[in-house]
Amino acid sequence: MKLSKKGKIVVILLLLILLVGGFLLYKVIHFNHAIHDSKNSIESLDSGPEKIKDKKPISIAIFGVDSDATRAKENMGQRTDTILVASINPEKEKTKLISIPRDTRANIAGEGRSEKIAHAYAYGGPKTAIHTIENNFNIPIDGYVTVDMDGFEKLIDIFDGVDVKSNATFSYNGSQFEKGKKTHLDSKKALNYVRSRKEDGAGGDEGRTERQRQVIAELSKKMSQTNNIFKLNKILKVSEQNVKTSFDINSLKTLYSQYKDATTSIDKLSLSGQDLIEDDGIWYFEPDAVDKKEKMESFKKNLSSK
Repeated sequence: MKLSKKGKIVVILLLLILLVGGFLLYKVIHFNHAIHDSKNSIESLDSGPEKIKDKKPISIAIFGVDSDATRAKENMGQRTDTILVASINPEKEKTKLISIPRDTRANIAGEGRSEKIAHAYAYGGPKTAIHTIENNFNIPIDGYVTVDMDGFEKLIDIFDGVDVKSNATFSYNGSQFEKGKKTHLDSKKALNYVRSRKEDGAGGDEGRTERQRQVIAELSKKMSQTNNIFKLNKILKVSEQNVKTSFDINSLKTLYSQYKDATTSIDKLSLSGQDLIEDDGIWYFEPDAVDKKEKMESFKKNLSSK
């Protein structure tokens, strides 16, 4: 039977839909395989997907790791440049977000000695880092997300930079920032903005954490607004190469759809303490014991039901 002109168009459209659908299915499967870390068996995280499925409160560790060619070549492992823990309660529609300074002195799980908590990830990846957090801060962790800072620059490039209002006046690595002044950040300048902490005026870990939240918020806004398939493909590629998580794609989708209201009310907490040079001659952050206990109790309280 000979197809009419309209019939041919319908067939072509159906083929295109099948091709696009097949491509998207392939991308989803490939994306899930790329970001889902199934190699690191962490028993304490086994209940995470079930909690998400049942829409229960959940605790997540977020690691921003520093990685470069030199460290990879020397097999030095990745250190956490940023450590955040979040307790997300979809019932109360509230999130508690705590920043743990990378210089915090901690007993490294499985190593039998105290070092900066940033080193835990280098010793044993997310498993050692998570057990170190649980042991030193007496809080449960149900899942984790690790973001390689190398991918951060690539994402900024995809969107031709982001605009932020600087939260401080400081200079870092050739970039200057003025408090309250709106500035356009290209990838290099954005990395300088979110990495600075010890420079005069930078505000230490608390100032840096706030800057990271600013840039992530602007990036998220741009990502949610884009419907350009070429841009989306680039985003997926960058994520595949620079994100690892204990959650599979279905859990991540549920987290986004069922827990997003809880992220509209974020209580941002930072630990009080002192920067001290200890007996080993190394500079550490020592959290105030009373403040630490109060913040962690608040964190855990947000994991309870109404």
